[in-house]
Formats: sequence, C-alpha cells, structure tokens
Amino acid sequence: MAKLNILYASEMGNAVDVADNIYLRASEQGIDAEQFEMNDVSMEDLQDMTKVLVVTSSTGDGDLPMMGEDFWDVLSQTNINLEGLEYSVCALGDRSYFNFCGAGKKVDVRMSELGAKRVADRQDCDRDIVGADEWAETAIENLGF
Repeated sequence: MAKLNILYASEMGNAVDVADNIYLRASEQGIDAEQFEMNDVSMEDLQDMTKVLVVTSSTGDGDLPMMGEDFWDVLSQTNINLEGLEYSVCALGDRSYFNFCGAGKKVDVRMSELGAKRVADRQDCDRDIVGADEWAETAIENLGF
C-alpha cells in the first residue's frame, strides 16, 4: 500500500500541529505515514510520492514560511510531471490580510498545473485550525486509505 506523505511549512507552529494531528490520525488507522518539512523535500522526492497532504501557513504577502521557501522557489519554476500524485492542501491564514491563505493557494494551483490530482478541496483556515480535522478525514479517505 502507498505511503501517506505529510508536507508542512509553519511560521508559528499551527501548521506543524495540524501535520502532527494528521500523522497521529493516520497511525491510529494503521496507515504508513511520514512527515516532512517542505524544504526537506526535493522535486525528485515529490515525483516519487503518490499520496500527499500539504499543510502550510502564510506569511507576509501570502508567502510560504521559511520552512517552505526553498521548496516553493523550486516548485514554482520546475516543469516536473506530477501526474502520478494525488494530493490536497490545508492552508492556514488570517482573513484580515489581502492574500488570505496565499501560500496554500499557490502550492495548490502549482501542483495541479504540474499534473497532480486534487482529491479534496483545499481547506482555508482563518486564524486557527478549525476545519483542519474534517479536511484531513475527507482527504485521507479520498486518497484511498
């Protein structure tokens, strides 16, 4: 069975908390899962993955946190083929900012452009993680686990 890969980038810790909760949920369900800080994932690593959940907060003007800047710099410019990858994104942000959940939106759009298949709608969380658990449950089920 495929592995569930959880990629995260966090500024204040909320995205790490969501990723930890997903990992715990997966482990309790007997799902083989692994967590990665986004910057630790190369494009070659990403191409080898088939089931991915992305959790990222936004900073500045809808930018990825430092934990995901390098990943985004490469992802935004690469032309790799992600047709074998199924994914969903949980974006954390603050609606009072112009580019609400901008980092998650950018990653979601780019992965789709590269051929990855979105299996659950992006979850946009406003100033907290409300909705993240429900999103994770749906996304894990839609990934076939």
